[in-house]
Amino acid sequence: MNKGIILIDADDTSITVTWSEIGKPSSSHPTKYTLQYRPATSANDNGIDSGGQLTYQSLSTELTTNTARKRNLTGAGHGFFFRVSATTKSQNRVDKSAMDYMGHAHRRPFTVLTMMEQSQRMPPPVAKIDSSVASPQPNSYVAHISWQASAEPLLVGYKLQMRESNGTSSWSTVANCLSGTEVRKKNLTSSSGYMFRVRPVLQGETGGSEENLVASVNEGGNVIPYSSASDVVGARSSSKSSSSSSSGSEGLLRLFKRLPDNKLLAKGGMKSVSLTEAFNKVDLVFFYASAHWCGPCRRFTPQLIKFYNDAKAMHATAPGRTTKIEVVFISADHDVNGFRSYYASMPWLAVPFDADTREILLSWMKVKGIPQLMCLDGRTGKVYETNGVGRALDLARFSRYIGRDKSSIR
Repeated sequence: MNKGIILIDADDTSITVTWSEIGKPSSSHPTKYTLQYRPATSANDNGIDSGGQLTYQSLSTELTTNTARKRNLTGAGHGFFFRVSATTKSQNRVDKSAMDYMGHAHRRPFTVLTMMEQSQRMPPPVAKIDSSVASPQPNSYVAHISWQASAEPLLVGYKLQMRESNGTSSWSTVANCLSGTEVRKKNLTSSSGYMFRVRPVLQGETGGSEENLVASVNEGGNVIPYSSASDVVGARSSSKSSSSSSSGSEGLLRLFKRLPDNKLLAKGGMKSVSLTEAFNKVDLVFFYASAHWCGPCRRFTPQLIKFYNDAKAMHATAPGRTTKIEVVFISADHDVNGFRSYYASMPWLAVPFDADTREILLSWMKVKGIPQLMCLDGRTGKVYETNGVGRALDLARFSRYIGRDKSSIR
């Protein structure tokens, strides 16, 4: 168990970290975190900044989960240090001192991979609960973990690691050299769940050490780095959240993987709403991929705002006879400040900028250029149009996808 910031994953441009909870959060008043980072200044930099002279950049002051990913990391040969604190109304990132922050659990900077190292990584393993096998320990469960076979010519086997999905657990080795591409892990008990990662073991490996894994996903030497982590398996939600998420729009809700607290932003970021509330009885949902730096996006957004407001007004007048729509902004901005200023002008929902869900959805949408407006069924999540930009924003046309034209009051 560790107190401090722990490395979960890193690739050639990003680092994912987690940390132990600060304070005593509750469901009604969750702790918000301020997370900052800086490049390491030299090979001897141990992260200690007692004089407060080193400049940190703020990633966010409104994180509601104790896990975050920093993207677009380049140009720091010595790695990066992160620090985190609880965000309060009386203190912000400007007037806090260095002593108010929690640093790394181990006094070493986190490093990204080289492009070559990233290209060598295996895809992440797939982890699932295996209910067909009884776990020997009472109140425990079994996970089935599988991965794609490596094409490395000197392959000897696979090294598998796991970690409990909380803010204090580091990676630990399950097996040093497995011959196959699947395994079952029994006696799992954590309600937080577990994640797994894997790497090929090659003939003639030298220079690697697990001690290096506190700062990297690579053991060093000529060892190939570990894969990214699997999705978390075995996490148990409260009965309240489980029952609410199982009602209505299930097909659509499955698209919002890893959404913190299952909540979207609303009213330009001034409030948040649960997924079930956001999509209750919604006929059509539009995913809007856009960014403030994009000229065509800034020209299209006012058109979409008019379409959205007109559709909302029409539905409010005759809710049983008109199509109910919702729009979700999926930002392609480069930083949180760009996201905030752009989203402040929008009347619809948004995926939080810091959530992994945002990049997952951008990838799922296969975004090649922006703006992109995807139209989906509000219940099943079925895609009706991959991109409505360039076509008329006509509610009658969209309504035909759900089998009837409810766009006008008769």
